[in-house]
Amino acid sequence: SITGGTTVVDKTIPYAVTKNGTYTFTVTGTVNGKSYTKNVSVTVNQFKTAKDYVAANVEVTYPDGKVWIPEGFKVADDSASTVQGGVVIEDKDLNQFVWVPVATLSDYKRTAYSSQVATEETDTETNSTKIYQGSGSNTQYYYTEALPEDEKTSVERYKGFYIGRYEAGDKENTEAKTLRSSNDVTKTVTIKANQAPYNYVTRTQAVSLAEGFATKQGYKAKTKLVSSYAWDTTIAFLQKVNSDYGSSSEEGNYGNTTFPYTDITGATKTKKASGVLPYVLVPTGQTTPVCNIYDMGGNVCEWTTESCSLTSVPYARRGGSCNDNFARNPAGYRSPDADDASADTGFRLTLFM
Repeated sequence: SITGGTTVVDKTIPYAVTKNGTYTFTVTGTVNGKSYTKNVSVTVNQFKTAKDYVAANVEVTYPDGKVWIPEGFKVADDSASTVQGGVVIEDKDLNQFVWVPVATLSDYKRTAYSSQVATEETDTETNSTKIYQGSGSNTQYYYTEALPEDEKTSVERYKGFYIGRYEAGDKENTEAKTLRSSNDVTKTVTIKANQAPYNYVTRTQAVSLAEGFATKQGYKAKTKLVSSYAWDTTIAFLQKVNSDYGSSSEEGNYGNTTFPYTDITGATKTKKASGVLPYVLVPTGQTTPVCNIYDMGGNVCEWTTESCSLTSVPYARRGGSCNDNFARNPAGYRSPDADDASADTGFRLTLFM
């Protein structure tokens, strides 16, 4: 502290730190013609700790933006080197999430993505958006959801959120080399490649499994079933690379797509386009990713926390499934459903700090 004098630093302030190391600054204060100096050293290690499991939330700078790494995670070895490419983090059990940047809260929003007729309408009484999708009788009902307060707070602070890199998987069925065939929700949830998709789950069960995942893994961060805000914001992120992903997600596993894959037993096969049953459910992460995210269109359609105005089918699923056509039920597609468990329906997690 200098009173009545001047203070200078030997480096330009603010000083840009681009790598780990110890940085020394020489501060010179002059008062009444006499100079005093002090060396101040600062050690920076955030660039290193992001490659290890971090002990606290850490902000990391990439060439095209910034990403927050949550406590207990690290940047995965197969992560992209840019935000738009898909920054992947993983926990100690190798469950993986991908960062979705959100510049402002107004960008964290619901959107009517579909190849079918889709419209939005503002409900002036509740100041929320009703999303109508389809044509004819389908326009008689709509989808709605209030912005969850915990998501709002986290997205505003951290300028983004994480979404599961893969559909939720079933650890025990994967180890047994078999797909799920019943509504058994005692199985362990995984977010990894080559897993048996966690299908045959109701929407109520999906909410519970998603929210309980953080506790079971020991996260400080919160995990949730994906909301319509997170789903649609993620599609907007993907469409910066693939402009029609929301309305024609042919990268997914649909009835009318063909691609090679490894089935749950480890056998190499080719899934061929077919217009007749039976369709083929494949393990997670077997199709072409966009921004390091797999199967938001196709394989299983996914439960969200959005609601439908139809009392008989009050919940909303997103994307298509292996039973669908990618042009009709793409990643942006909404479909109403009761709280049922079925072979073509699973779920995906989000993570908020």
